Amino acid sequence: MGDWGFLSKLLDEVQSHSTVVGKIWMSVLFLFRIMVLGAGAESVWGDEQSDFICNTQQPGCENVCYDWTFPISHIRFWVLQIIFVSTPTLVYLGHAIHVIQSEKKLREQLVSPGGTRLVKAPKYTDDNGRVKIKGRLLGSYMTQLVVKIIIEAAFIVGQYYLYGFVMVPMFPCSKTPCPFTVECYMSRPTEKTIFIIFMLVVACVSLLLNVIEVFYLLCTRVGRGPRPQRGFSQAYPAVLSGPQWPTTDDALRQNKLNLELEGSQSIGGGLDGAKDEKMPLKAQIMGEWGFLSSLLDKVQSHSTVVGKVWLSVLFIFRIMILGAGAEKVWGDEQSKMVCNTKQPGCKNVCYDHAFPISHIRFWVLQIIFVSTPTLIYLGHVMHVIHKENKLREKMQKLSQGQIVKPPKYSDDKGHIKLQGNLLGNYMTSIVFRIILELGFIVGQYYLYGFIMDPRIVCSRDPCPFTVECYMSRPTEKTIFIIFMLVMSCISVLLNVVEIFYLVCCRSNRRKSRDPPPFALNVPPGVNGEKNL
Repeated sequence: MGDWGFLSKLLDEVQSHSTVVGKIWMSVLFLFRIMVLGAGAESVWGDEQSDFICNTQQPGCENVCYDWTFPISHIRFWVLQIIFVSTPTLVYLGHAIHVIQSEKKLREQLVSPGGTRLVKAPKYTDDNGRVKIKGRLLGSYMTQLVVKIIIEAAFIVGQYYLYGFVMVPMFPCSKTPCPFTVECYMSRPTEKTIFIIFMLVVACVSLLLNVIEVFYLLCTRVGRGPRPQRGFSQAYPAVLSGPQWPTTDDALRQNKLNLELEGSQSIGGGLDGAKDEKMPLKAQIMGEWGFLSSLLDKVQSHSTVVGKVWLSVLFIFRIMILGAGAEKVWGDEQSKMVCNTKQPGCKNVCYDHAFPISHIRFWVLQIIFVSTPTLIYLGHVMHVIHKENKLREKMQKLSQGQIVKPPKYSDDKGHIKLQGNLLGNYMTSIVFRIILELGFIVGQYYLYGFIMDPRIVCSRDPCPFTVECYMSRPTEKTIFIIFMLVMSCISVLLNVVEIFYLVCCRSNRRKSRDPPPFALNVPPGVNGEKNL
């Protein structure tokens, strides 16, 4: 993810030590803030001062007016916001790692041949290294949530007082050395407003998730009730109920389990511990798309055959083509648009009127939104695998006479069976993908159509008359527009095919479960029949 790689790697590790709501917050931070900022919003503000035009030739006037209007760029403001909001989480991660290391040494003392029974038993981690959020660790977790809420709210209020939440196209300015009150025109004000509102909504969602997580932890804490009173045990009459000290077999069993966990794959630093994984080749090629690509790569093992084809189309023919080809074609879109007038600000206004959002940023948002239902399904899958792995561990510890409900959705190797609630979630994600895909296709048609017209007629203020503006590379852009449209239609078709595929598999499964019709054995002589 470019410059965000180090922060992303650290936040990846936090997921294994967070609650369910915390994992959702982390996904929102990765996908809808860091990734949108790097892949979409940053390029919108790339020309912010060079295309900030004022109706005067006075040297220094444009620089002073721009600095007065934007004391800090939106992009840099959001970068600081993400870093400051992530800092409390990283502090909690440091505390959690310190606790894990301390209790790991404690376990080594317990299983050592000369280990003493007077060593305090581990409190915050289980035998698999998973963190239990309680005690001081719960206090640390709650504190970082409260600090995140305060920082998030402060940045939202700060953005409102700095610029507001709408980018106006024209700014009057009378700062020195401007000879009079000049009018300055911004480039792409509509597109910038779209991203400003988008980042504001995501910040509010992040704030809401933090508040929900606080209440979730409080309710979990209250629902747990008072701690049970410990009595004196027969095995340890002089102390409170003593732990069952590990034997040599327990140590060997734990070492085997640790090796299995180290060999298993983790999802985004996910539910079974964060592991450093080698980044796929596709992720290295696509830069900012690396995080989304690595997540969608993991979905393939939990999808149908048609779902795997859909993911391949998304990878090769949309993300890679967008990053390797189409983005370069639109790189000069506004700077190379030429209008038959020299009126300051006319070209900016005409471009903004013709393209309220660039095709590239439109497709970036389309890919991210279309991928979101699949990532929600992936989160559900990881949650199910995590729960059923815990269930298997519990079954191994219980005696044979005790009855425990067996795992339903996964086998011992972590392979998923699409049935029940998991099948319903998968079908829902496909339906939402179809709706989002069709919504973006219709939106693209009403925004620009599917052909890039080389000439744009404009009569917006401050243009002195109806001017004609000419786009660069209209034919090449039309080729990519049609290509991306065809890919969207293929995506819709694959999703529809996958729904029918699942329905047919479901009906065949039901038929195979139905008992075959049976015949009654009628003894001879009944109903008038005679023995032969």
